[in-house]
Amino acid sequence: MDSYFSLDYLIQQLEQKAIASTTKQRLQNFIDTLNQPKIDLKRLRELSSYGVPDDLRGLRSLVWKLLMGFLPTDRSKWRQCIDKNYQQYESFCQDFIKSKIPHKQMSEYENMTDEQIKGLPDHPLSRDRQSTWKSFFEDQTIWEEVEKDTIRTRAEFSFFVSPVQQENKYPVYFRTQCRRERRQQQDYEYRHYDVLTRMLFIYAKLNPAIKYVQGMNEILAPFYFVFYSDTSEIFLNTVESDAFFCFTIFMSDAKDCFLRSNDDYQDGIQSRMQRLNAMIQQDDWEVWKNLNKLNIHPQFYSLRWIMLYLEYGILYQQNKIEMIIFYNYVQEQFIHLRKELLQDDFTDVMECLQRISHLDIDLILQYANR
Repeated sequence: MDSYFSLDYLIQQLEQKAIASTTKQRLQNFIDTLNQPKIDLKRLRELSSYGVPDDLRGLRSLVWKLLMGFLPTDRSKWRQCIDKNYQQYESFCQDFIKSKIPHKQMSEYENMTDEQIKGLPDHPLSRDRQSTWKSFFEDQTIWEEVEKDTIRTRAEFSFFVSPVQQENKYPVYFRTQCRRERRQQQDYEYRHYDVLTRMLFIYAKLNPAIKYVQGMNEILAPFYFVFYSDTSEIFLNTVESDAFFCFTIFMSDAKDCFLRSNDDYQDGIQSRMQRLNAMIQQDDWEVWKNLNKLNIHPQFYSLRWIMLYLEYGILYQQNKIEMIIFYNYVQEQFIHLRKELLQDDFTDVMECLQRISHLDIDLILQYANR
């Protein structure tokens, strides 16, 4: 078994922690399934169908990586897969983050005024396709668009605004509004939302047809948070690359929702919002009529509900939850919120619709298992 990835870090926790007997048995079932030369994904999905207990740090991370298809079922190949993807991600960082503009010139640019920049030989506003500055400013636009969202990621948690305890190997020199404000506040910390920004920037560069779309940060965040909470030294060294590739795998199935060209098609966001609105109209005419009277359009609230659904898409991957199940779940929520949704005040109703910050996964899974 020496050639197989060691699960000692999980086994030791199970032996040393005080855990309720029923939960301990569930955890033992997970470890028994994972501690095999070849992982039985069907069995792992069954064990995960009602969630992965968080008593063992690193268990959820490992289960997600397997169910997402990031790690192969052959346990002897895990280390090779991890190393290969880490090297691939490092090459992306080298290609897309380490600018071709010489570091000295970049440092000068950081402290120059716009007027001084215009006097450089390679004009920053050059339209020449070969201009280094043209490419730089195009990248800066993408970075700023991503950064506007990542700084607000999961605002209810302090994690994403807290400093990263490692050195930033790939600093950037973009002049974004956020970075200007941080400099004014003398905030030079390397924070977790900076890591999210880098991953989403690289994804946008690799996928020019999609680039970055608002809400992707909320999908990436759970991967990064869960993987960062791991206890395996091997996995802790590859948190960013593992999160990036699991996000990429997820997006390979979900990207149709984000393609602007698909907005009006069945898989597009606009189409999904329209179907959600039609469902509300059919199920509760009085609520639907009140929303229209208050000029509360579907895009004001339904996009947030759909994005939350996609954020929990790992369960979608595991249990094949279809969109219709999500609509059934929303029907239940509208019944519970009905009294508040019939209020006459625009602000009160909007606050009610926007108040959800999580989905009741157990309820969704009940629909899925019917």
